[in-house]
Amino acid sequence: MKHDRRTHGARPESAKGAISVHPRGFGFVRLEDGSEIFIPAQRLNSALPGDSVLVKLRPGKTWRKNREGTVVKILERKIIKFAGFYNGGYVVPRDEKILHWFLVPRDHARGASAGDIVIARITAYPTEAAQGSAEILEVLGRELTPQLESKLILSQYGFSEEFPPAALNELRQVPDHVRGEDRSGRKDLTGLALVTVDPEDARDFDDAVAVEKTAGGFKLWVAIADVSAYVRGGTELDREAYARSTSVYFPDRAIPMLPEAISSGISSLKPEEDRLCMVAEMVFDHKGNMGRRDFYPAVMRSKFRMTYRGLQHFLDADDPEITRQYEAIGPNLFEMKELAEILAERRSRRGGLDFEIAEPKVKLDERGEPADVFAYPRLFAHRLIEEFMLAANQAVAEFLAAKKLAFPYRIHEQPEMEKIAELNLFLAGLGHPLLRKGQTPEQLHPRDFQKLFDSVAGLPIAGLVSYLTLRSMMQAKYELENKGHFGLALEHYCHFTSPIRRYPDLIVHRVLKQALGFLPGAPAAAPESLAAACEHCSLRERASTSAERDMVKLYQARLLAGHLGEQFSGVVSGLTEFGVFVELLKPMAEGLIPAPDLTGYALNEKLHTAYVKFPRLELHLGDQVLVEVVSVNLERREINFRLIGVLASAFSRPASSLGRDRPEPTRRPEKGRRPQREKRRSRT
Repeated sequence: MKHDRRTHGARPESAKGAISVHPRGFGFVRLEDGSEIFIPAQRLNSALPGDSVLVKLRPGKTWRKNREGTVVKILERKIIKFAGFYNGGYVVPRDEKILHWFLVPRDHARGASAGDIVIARITAYPTEAAQGSAEILEVLGRELTPQLESKLILSQYGFSEEFPPAALNELRQVPDHVRGEDRSGRKDLTGLALVTVDPEDARDFDDAVAVEKTAGGFKLWVAIADVSAYVRGGTELDREAYARSTSVYFPDRAIPMLPEAISSGISSLKPEEDRLCMVAEMVFDHKGNMGRRDFYPAVMRSKFRMTYRGLQHFLDADDPEITRQYEAIGPNLFEMKELAEILAERRSRRGGLDFEIAEPKVKLDERGEPADVFAYPRLFAHRLIEEFMLAANQAVAEFLAAKKLAFPYRIHEQPEMEKIAELNLFLAGLGHPLLRKGQTPEQLHPRDFQKLFDSVAGLPIAGLVSYLTLRSMMQAKYELENKGHFGLALEHYCHFTSPIRRYPDLIVHRVLKQALGFLPGAPAAAPESLAAACEHCSLRERASTSAERDMVKLYQARLLAGHLGEQFSGVVSGLTEFGVFVELLKPMAEGLIPAPDLTGYALNEKLHTAYVKFPRLELHLGDQVLVEVVSVNLERREINFRLIGVLASAFSRPASSLGRDRPEPTRRPEKGRRPQREKRRSRT
């Protein structure tokens, strides 16, 4: 196409990126530099979510500070299979971000009947001039049970419970025990008092720890399952692990990155069984400064399989049975506690952030239905293991960086200054500003956030402050270029401690072995270039997080479907143009008070405040409210509330003093599915 210079004066810019599509029809293309291009619905050019596209930018056109563009070419299709509802002639995608229906020729229906829920494969992609088509691969059923919903969610995000036959065939070559030849060149740590500490329902055990107090301080061993000993580069097992890149954890089961023979078998650090491992051995002084560190392959034997609750009970000495059970390693456990407290204090001093945000835990009954959703308690035992894992990840990253080797850094960039300014404005209204007088957002240090958290500790707004701060942060991801980790206040950081469930950790293990001369002449660390692997693994991590979140939302909706008409107290967790999100305290679930149900609803986004004309009131993030459960849409996993009243305000002074000019009422939102809320960011 020729460009008319008389009209625009210069050749328009074009760019490549992956597209995300909103159920309302518009989309965004994310570029390599992290910026986004807004694509109006009429300019999608039949692009599907995740497609790699070429975009032509429209000079001078913007939407909410995003440049505007047109999809001119689809470079690579991302979606091959999808779940949906068969209506007798078409498959309607379950994922509402896939905007097209797909025609199913009669001989490709596989016996499906109208109303069936199916898995389909695209045989022809839609274009501006032609309908897309598909063939049905599997009929799943007709009733949306949690078990069926979980399959649909997995399919939507590109995960599968089944492993391809070629990968399973390779399992025959994987031993079920540590053989004599496997011990060659490895240090024998079978006599060391290593223990694993995991949740009660853990499906795999990939890390074990031991601590010894010395005259100069402490010695810490972090032993990590040596998955790379059984999953070699270039194999079908490796290619499948890379495609998944991560395990997915649902309330009723895990969908592992590796077959269970590896993830729950030979690589799982089970008690009293010899296992191959990679070890980070670190020496600390009494102030928590890391000195000498060594890395080596070893053979280990876990002495105890502990749980977080069990360890906490032992440290608190409040359960005689647990005290007796772990009496033999009691001194080691208290030395672990002492070192962890020192490391936690040191992290706090340097500015490393510690977000106290409750995570939902689903309790299922014997029928697999939700009996409760509650906030999973965060114990000191969690922090103890977390501090040891952070130390090992930091030590490995510093070692490999000093060797000038290429590996996936886990980076966390500084927040955008505009978001920090908006956050500070709101926090100042709460009486707890983030920035000191005269301090600019550019001068922000992670330590400033930690001071903020300390100032609100124990207050009702503590959870709100943590949540808003997390929303202001950039998303942690994997990159070859080291950009530091803002949240942890570390210059070098990577993921080394979970190779059973994260592919980037497996890459790091291979690179570390090469650096130690233990894996000479090994093939590439990943099926693609390391740069491509970083991007791929970051995307799969987000897909896994979204799948897990959707499954929790399903159980929350099913639970509250049995409580229609009942009233619950909760906290205002989000304010949008289409309504007010409220997170219940017990059970833990989030729903929406629709804007049309609030007379004269108007929103001030910068002040995180909504105004209602009748009854005349203001709603702020963090306000405690009383709501009634009005309706539940199980298919969309949505809960609707009715506001009964405000129980307590999050503001330390009247919110009206923050902004006396009320905004004009927001327009009534478009009909259809409400937009997704901004997702919570990964912490590390």
